[in-house]
Amino acid sequence: MIHHLIATPADRALIKSDPEVLFDRFGVPQAARPVLRAGGRDDLHALGLHPNLLMKWLIWSGRSTIAGFPISHYFDRR
Repeated sequence: MIHHLIATPADRALIKSDPEVLFDRFGVPQAARPVLRAGGRDDLHALGLHPNLLMKWLIWSGRSTIAGFPISHYFDRR
């Protein structure tokens, strides 16, 4: 799912507006959905997310854990 969002920036808005659309499209298990919606870095890591993908998910969902992390500027321009 996150790889899709890397390649398809227009779908990133769904993370905030309607994540269930993404979850359904990619068959995300029900138990993982609350963690993806509101979990922190450690919670997401416990799901087995690669740290690079985890950071992207947190940034795109507006929950970056690093104050002033400039990578969002990069992703906003892609």
